[in-house]
Amino acid sequence: MIKERVFPLSSRRWRAAWLLAACLGVMLLSPCVGHAATPSPVELLNSGRADDALRLLIPLATGNNARAYNFLCRSYFELGDWDNAVHNCERAIQLAPENAEFQLWMGRSYGEKANAAPAYAAYSFARKTVASFEAARGLDRHSLAIARDLSEYYAAAPSIVGGGSAKALALAADIAPEYPTDAAWVRAMVAARESDYVHAEREYAECIRLANGSAATILEYARYLRGRKSWQRFQQTVELALRSEHIRPVDRYDAAELLLRTNRNLAEATRQMKAYLQSGHPEEEAPLFRAHFLLGDILLKTGDKDQAAAEYRAALALASTYPPAVEALRHLGQR
Repeated sequence: MIKERVFPLSSRRWRAAWLLAACLGVMLLSPCVGHAATPSPVELLNSGRADDALRLLIPLATGNNARAYNFLCRSYFELGDWDNAVHNCERAIQLAPENAEFQLWMGRSYGEKANAAPAYAAYSFARKTVASFEAARGLDRHSLAIARDLSEYYAAAPSIVGGGSAKALALAADIAPEYPTDAAWVRAMVAARESDYVHAEREYAECIRLANGSAATILEYARYLRGRKSWQRFQQTVELALRSEHIRPVDRYDAAELLLRTNRNLAEATRQMKAYLQSGHPEEEAPLFRAHFLLGDILLKTGDKDQAAAEYRAALALASTYPPAVEALRHLGQR
Protein backbone atom coordinates (compact mmCIF):
# COMPACT_ATOMS: atom_id res chain seq x y z
CA MET A 1 0.00 0.00 0.00
CA ILE A 2 1.24 3.46 -0.84
CA LYS A 3 0.92 5.86 2.05
CA GLU A 4 -1.60 8.59 1.29
CA ARG A 5 0.27 11.84 0.93
CA VAL A 6 -0.17 15.22 2.53
CA PHE A 7 0.06 16.60 -1.00
CA PRO A 8 0.45 14.20 -3.93
CA LEU A 9 3.60 15.33 -5.68
CA SER A 10 3.92 13.96 -9.20
CA SER A 11 5.19 10.42 -9.23
CA ARG A 12 4.78 9.03 -12.70
CA ARG A 13 4.04 12.38 -14.23
CA TRP A 14 7.44 14.02 -14.35
CA ARG A 15 7.99 13.95 -18.05
CA ALA A 16 11.56 14.37 -19.22
CA ALA A 17 12.38 18.04 -19.17
CA TRP A 18 16.10 17.66 -18.78
CA LEU A 19 17.58 16.10 -21.92
CA LEU A 20 21.12 15.26 -20.94
CA ALA A 21 24.00 14.74 -23.32
CA ALA A 22 25.01 11.13 -23.83
CA CYS A 23 28.55 11.94 -22.88
CA LEU A 24 28.71 13.71 -19.52
CA GLY A 25 32.48 13.90 -19.34
CA VAL A 26 32.63 17.70 -19.29
CA MET A 27 30.63 17.90 -16.07
CA LEU A 28 31.05 14.58 -14.36
CA LEU A 29 33.06 11.77 -15.89
CA SER A 30 36.18 11.41 -17.93
CA PRO A 31 35.66 12.13 -21.63
CA CYS A 32 34.00 9.18 -23.31
CA VAL A 33 35.03 9.90 -26.88
CA GLY A 34 36.21 6.70 -28.53
CA HIS A 35 34.71 4.25 -26.03
CA ALA A 36 31.39 3.68 -24.32
CA ALA A 37 32.21 0.93 -21.87
CA THR A 38 31.11 2.88 -18.80
CA PRO A 39 27.40 3.83 -18.78
CA SER A 40 26.62 7.41 -17.87
CA PRO A 41 24.68 8.18 -14.68
CA VAL A 42 21.57 9.05 -16.68
CA GLU A 43 21.76 5.69 -18.47
CA LEU A 44 22.03 3.90 -15.14
CA LEU A 45 19.12 5.89 -13.69
CA ASN A 46 16.94 5.23 -16.74
CA SER A 47 17.68 1.52 -16.63
CA GLY A 48 17.09 1.35 -12.88
CA ARG A 49 20.54 -0.07 -12.15
CA ALA A 50 20.64 1.48 -8.71
CA ASP A 51 23.57 -0.54 -7.36
CA ASP A 52 25.71 0.32 -10.38
CA ALA A 53 24.72 3.98 -10.13
CA LEU A 54 25.76 4.15 -6.49
CA ARG A 55 29.06 2.41 -7.19
CA LEU A 56 29.81 4.94 -9.91
CA LEU A 57 28.64 8.06 -8.13
CA ILE A 58 29.70 7.70 -4.49
CA PRO A 59 33.43 8.07 -5.30
CA LEU A 60 32.65 11.04 -7.59
CA ALA A 61 30.48 12.93 -5.09
CA THR A 62 33.31 14.83 -3.47
CA GLY A 63 34.61 18.37 -3.43
CA ASN A 64 32.84 20.71 -5.83
CA ASN A 65 31.25 18.07 -8.07
CA ALA A 66 27.70 19.39 -7.82
CA ARG A 67 26.36 17.26 -10.66
CA ALA A 68 27.62 14.07 -9.05
CA TYR A 69 25.78 15.01 -5.84
CA ASN A 70 22.63 15.68 -7.86
CA PHE A 71 22.80 12.30 -9.57
CA LEU A 72 23.48 10.63 -6.24
CA CYS A 73 20.41 12.39 -4.83
CA ARG A 74 18.34 11.03 -7.71
CA SER A 75 19.70 7.52 -7.19
CA TYR A 76 18.64 7.53 -3.56
CA PHE A 77 15.33 9.10 -4.59
CA GLU A 78 14.63 6.11 -6.85
CA LEU A 79 15.30 3.82 -3.88
CA GLY A 80 12.97 5.76 -1.59
CA ASP A 81 15.86 6.70 0.70
CA TRP A 82 14.65 10.23 1.39
CA ASP A 83 17.27 11.08 4.00
CA ASN A 84 20.17 10.40 1.67
CA ALA A 85 18.33 12.01 -1.24
CA VAL A 86 17.86 15.20 0.76
CA HIS A 87 21.45 15.20 2.03
CA ASN A 88 22.95 14.92 -1.45
CA CYS A 89 20.54 17.35 -3.08
CA GLU A 90 21.33 19.89 -0.37
CA ARG A 91 25.03 19.50 -1.13
CA ALA A 92 24.38 20.01 -4.86
CA ILE A 93 22.41 23.18 -4.10
CA GLN A 94 25.12 24.50 -1.81
CA LEU A 95 27.58 24.16 -4.68
CA ALA A 96 25.29 25.37 -7.48
CA PRO A 97 22.30 27.31 -6.10
CA GLU A 98 21.52 28.84 -9.52
CA ASN A 99 20.93 25.48 -11.18
CA ALA A 100 17.17 25.10 -11.78
CA GLU A 101 17.39 21.34 -12.27
CA PHE A 102 19.09 20.91 -8.90
CA GLN A 103 16.44 23.06 -7.21
CA LEU A 104 13.70 20.92 -8.78
CA TRP A 105 15.19 17.71 -7.41
CA MET A 106 15.71 19.38 -4.06
CA GLY A 107 11.99 20.18 -3.95
CA ARG A 108 11.04 16.66 -4.94
CA SER A 109 13.25 15.19 -2.23
CA TYR A 110 11.90 17.55 0.44
CA GLY A 111 8.37 16.69 -0.70
CA GLU A 112 8.87 12.97 -0.27
CA LYS A 113 10.56 13.59 3.07
CA ALA A 114 7.51 15.60 4.12
CA ASN A 115 5.20 12.77 3.09
CA ALA A 116 7.20 10.27 5.12
CA ALA A 117 7.70 12.50 8.19
CA PRO A 118 5.46 12.61 11.25
CA ALA A 119 2.97 15.45 11.29
CA TYR A 120 5.05 17.66 13.59
CA ALA A 121 7.99 17.56 11.15
CA ALA A 122 6.09 17.54 7.85
CA TYR A 123 5.33 21.27 8.00
CA SER A 124 8.97 22.31 7.83
CA PHE A 125 9.76 20.00 4.93
CA ALA A 126 6.63 21.08 3.08
CA ARG A 127 7.70 24.73 3.30
CA LYS A 128 11.15 23.75 2.03
CA THR A 129 9.49 21.86 -0.83
CA VAL A 130 7.60 24.84 -2.16
CA ALA A 131 10.57 27.16 -1.61
CA SER A 132 12.74 24.91 -3.80
CA PHE A 133 10.09 24.59 -6.51
CA GLU A 134 9.60 28.35 -6.56
CA ALA A 135 13.35 28.88 -6.73
CA ALA A 136 13.51 26.47 -9.67
CA ARG A 137 10.66 28.29 -11.41
CA GLY A 138 12.43 31.61 -10.91
CA LEU A 139 15.55 30.21 -12.54
CA ASP A 140 13.82 28.58 -15.51
CA ARG A 141 10.35 29.77 -16.50
CA HIS A 142 10.24 27.55 -19.59
CA SER A 143 10.68 24.19 -17.85
CA LEU A 144 7.48 22.16 -18.02
CA ALA A 145 8.70 19.75 -15.34
CA ILE A 146 9.15 22.62 -12.87
CA ALA A 147 5.82 24.21 -13.75
CA ARG A 148 3.98 20.92 -13.34
CA ASP A 149 5.51 20.08 -9.98
CA LEU A 150 4.94 23.57 -8.61
CA SER A 151 1.37 23.78 -9.90
CA GLU A 152 0.55 20.36 -8.49
CA TYR A 153 1.91 21.44 -5.14
CA TYR A 154 -0.16 24.63 -5.22
CA ALA A 155 -3.30 22.72 -6.21
CA ALA A 156 -2.96 20.05 -3.53
CA ALA A 157 -1.29 21.71 -0.55
CA PRO A 158 -3.09 23.90 1.98
CA SER A 159 -2.25 27.58 2.23
CA ILE A 160 -0.49 27.09 5.58
CA VAL A 161 2.34 25.37 3.70
CA GLY A 162 2.34 27.67 0.70
CA GLY A 163 -0.31 26.04 -1.45
CA GLY A 164 -3.63 27.36 -2.67
CA SER A 165 -5.99 27.33 -5.62
CA ALA A 166 -5.34 30.97 -6.51
CA LYS A 167 -1.61 30.31 -6.87
CA ALA A 168 -2.26 27.24 -9.00
CA LEU A 169 -4.63 29.10 -11.31
CA ALA A 170 -2.22 32.01 -11.65
CA LEU A 171 0.52 29.58 -12.67
CA ALA A 172 -1.86 27.86 -15.10
CA ALA A 173 -2.56 31.21 -16.75
CA ASP A 174 1.17 31.91 -16.91
CA ILE A 175 2.02 28.66 -18.70
CA ALA A 176 -1.08 28.51 -20.91
CA PRO A 177 0.48 30.22 -23.97
CA GLU A 178 3.41 27.79 -24.01
CA TYR A 179 1.78 24.68 -22.50
CA PRO A 180 -2.01 24.84 -22.99
CA THR A 181 -2.52 21.12 -22.32
CA ASP A 182 -0.83 21.34 -18.94
CA ALA A 183 -2.66 24.54 -18.07
CA ALA A 184 -5.95 22.67 -18.58
CA TRP A 185 -4.65 19.87 -16.34
CA VAL A 186 -3.88 22.37 -13.57
CA ARG A 187 -7.34 23.94 -13.86
CA ALA A 188 -8.85 20.45 -13.67
CA MET A 189 -6.94 19.67 -10.47
CA VAL A 190 -8.06 22.91 -8.86
CA ALA A 191 -11.70 22.33 -9.81
CA ALA A 192 -11.56 18.81 -8.40
CA ARG A 193 -10.02 20.05 -5.17
CA GLU A 194 -12.87 22.54 -4.82
CA SER A 195 -15.47 19.82 -5.58
CA ASP A 196 -16.52 21.54 -8.78
CA TYR A 197 -16.72 18.27 -10.63
CA VAL A 198 -18.56 19.60 -13.69
CA HIS A 199 -15.73 22.07 -14.28
CA ALA A 200 -13.11 19.41 -13.54
CA GLU A 201 -14.62 17.04 -16.11
CA ARG A 202 -14.65 19.82 -18.69
CA GLU A 203 -11.01 20.70 -18.10
CA TYR A 204 -9.85 17.09 -18.20
CA ALA A 205 -11.70 16.66 -21.49
CA GLU A 206 -9.95 19.78 -22.83
CA CYS A 207 -6.59 18.48 -21.65
CA ILE A 208 -7.15 15.20 -23.51
CA ARG A 209 -8.34 17.02 -26.63
CA LEU A 210 -5.34 19.33 -26.72
CA ALA A 211 -3.01 16.33 -26.36
CA ASN A 212 -4.72 14.50 -29.23
CA GLY A 213 -5.90 11.76 -26.93
CA SER A 214 -2.51 10.86 -25.52
CA ALA A 215 -2.44 7.96 -23.08
CA ALA A 216 -0.71 10.14 -20.50
CA THR A 217 -3.54 12.68 -20.35
CA ILE A 218 -6.21 9.97 -20.34
CA LEU A 219 -4.47 8.34 -17.39
CA GLU A 220 -4.54 11.69 -15.57
CA TYR A 221 -8.30 11.59 -15.97
CA ALA A 222 -8.31 8.00 -14.68
CA ARG A 223 -6.50 9.16 -11.54
CA TYR A 224 -9.20 11.76 -11.02
CA LEU A 225 -11.91 9.08 -11.40
CA ARG A 226 -10.05 6.90 -8.92
CA GLY A 227 -10.24 9.73 -6.42
CA ARG A 228 -13.98 10.00 -7.07
CA LYS A 229 -14.32 6.22 -6.62
CA SER A 230 -16.08 6.06 -9.96
CA TRP A 231 -14.81 2.55 -10.55
CA GLN A 232 -16.57 1.57 -13.75
CA ARG A 233 -15.57 4.78 -15.50
CA PHE A 234 -12.07 4.47 -14.03
CA GLN A 235 -11.53 1.05 -15.58
CA GLN A 236 -13.04 2.12 -18.90
CA THR A 237 -10.72 5.13 -18.94
CA VAL A 238 -7.61 3.05 -18.28
CA GLU A 239 -8.64 0.73 -21.10
CA LEU A 240 -9.16 3.77 -23.35
CA ALA A 241 -5.64 4.96 -22.54
CA LEU A 242 -4.22 1.60 -23.52
CA ARG A 243 -5.92 1.87 -26.92
CA SER A 244 -4.52 5.34 -27.56
CA GLU A 245 -2.49 5.88 -30.71
CA HIS A 246 -0.19 8.07 -28.61
CA ILE A 247 1.04 5.69 -25.94
CA ARG A 248 4.58 5.39 -24.65
CA PRO A 249 6.16 2.49 -22.74
CA VAL A 250 6.04 4.46 -19.48
CA ASP A 251 2.27 4.91 -19.92
CA ARG A 252 1.94 1.14 -19.80
CA TYR A 253 3.83 1.17 -16.50
CA ASP A 254 1.46 3.85 -15.18
CA ALA A 255 -1.63 1.95 -16.27
CA ALA A 256 -0.38 -1.27 -14.69
CA GLU A 257 0.35 0.49 -11.41
CA LEU A 258 -3.09 2.11 -11.38
CA LEU A 259 -4.77 -1.26 -11.94
CA LEU A 260 -2.64 -2.82 -9.20
CA ARG A 261 -3.45 -0.10 -6.68
CA THR A 262 -7.17 -0.46 -7.35
CA ASN A 263 -7.03 -4.27 -7.55
CA ARG A 264 -8.72 -4.29 -10.96
CA ASN A 265 -8.04 -6.30 -14.09
CA LEU A 266 -4.79 -7.76 -12.80
CA ALA A 267 -4.34 -9.83 -15.95
CA GLU A 268 -4.15 -6.60 -17.95
CA ALA A 269 -1.86 -5.08 -15.34
CA THR A 270 0.47 -8.08 -15.77
CA ARG A 271 0.52 -7.69 -19.55
CA GLN A 272 1.22 -3.98 -19.41
CA MET A 273 4.01 -4.19 -16.85
CA LYS A 274 5.67 -6.97 -18.81
CA ALA A 275 5.35 -4.86 -21.95
CA TYR A 276 7.14 -2.00 -20.20
CA LEU A 277 9.91 -4.27 -18.97
CA GLN A 278 10.40 -5.67 -22.48
CA SER A 279 10.11 -2.34 -24.29
CA GLY A 280 13.77 -1.42 -24.18
CA HIS A 281 12.78 2.16 -23.29
CA PRO A 282 12.93 2.50 -19.49
CA GLU A 283 12.72 5.92 -17.86
CA GLU A 284 14.11 7.34 -14.66
CA GLU A 285 10.63 7.97 -13.29
CA ALA A 286 9.81 4.27 -13.70
CA PRO A 287 13.05 2.41 -12.87
CA LEU A 288 13.20 -1.21 -13.95
CA PHE A 289 13.81 -2.50 -10.43
CA ARG A 290 10.53 -0.94 -9.33
CA ALA A 291 8.75 -2.33 -12.40
CA HIS A 292 9.94 -5.81 -11.42
CA PHE A 293 8.81 -5.21 -7.84
CA LEU A 294 5.35 -4.03 -8.92
CA LEU A 295 5.00 -6.97 -11.29
CA GLY A 296 5.82 -9.17 -8.30
CA ASP A 297 3.01 -7.51 -6.34
CA ILE A 298 0.58 -8.02 -9.23
CA LEU A 299 1.51 -11.71 -9.54
CA LEU A 300 1.26 -12.18 -5.79
CA LYS A 301 -2.29 -10.84 -5.88
CA THR A 302 -3.15 -13.38 -8.57
CA GLY A 303 -1.81 -16.18 -6.36
CA ASP A 304 1.41 -16.88 -8.30
CA LYS A 305 3.84 -16.75 -5.39
CA ASP A 306 6.77 -18.38 -7.17
CA GLN A 307 6.74 -15.94 -10.09
CA ALA A 308 6.18 -13.07 -7.67
CA ALA A 309 9.30 -14.11 -5.76
CA ALA A 310 11.23 -14.30 -9.03
CA GLU A 311 10.26 -10.70 -9.82
CA TYR A 312 11.23 -9.53 -6.35
CA ARG A 313 14.63 -11.16 -6.85
CA ALA A 314 14.93 -9.48 -10.25
CA ALA A 315 14.34 -6.14 -8.53
CA LEU A 316 17.04 -6.87 -5.97
CA ALA A 317 19.48 -7.87 -8.70
CA LEU A 318 19.36 -4.23 -9.80
CA ALA A 319 18.82 -2.57 -6.41
CA SER A 320 20.00 -4.92 -3.68
CA THR A 321 18.89 -2.67 -0.81
CA TYR A 322 15.40 -1.80 -2.11
CA PRO A 323 13.39 -2.23 1.13
CA PRO A 324 9.98 -3.17 -0.35
CA ALA A 325 11.49 -6.06 -2.32
CA VAL A 326 13.54 -7.23 0.65
CA GLU A 327 10.44 -7.19 2.84
CA ALA A 328 8.29 -8.91 0.20
CA LEU A 329 10.71 -11.84 -0.06
CA ARG A 330 10.99 -12.05 3.70
CA HIS A 331 7.21 -12.22 3.93
CA LEU A 332 7.21 -15.08 1.42
CA GLY A 333 9.94 -16.85 3.41
CA GLN A 334 12.29 -16.79 0.43
CA ARG A 335 15.00 -14.36 1.54
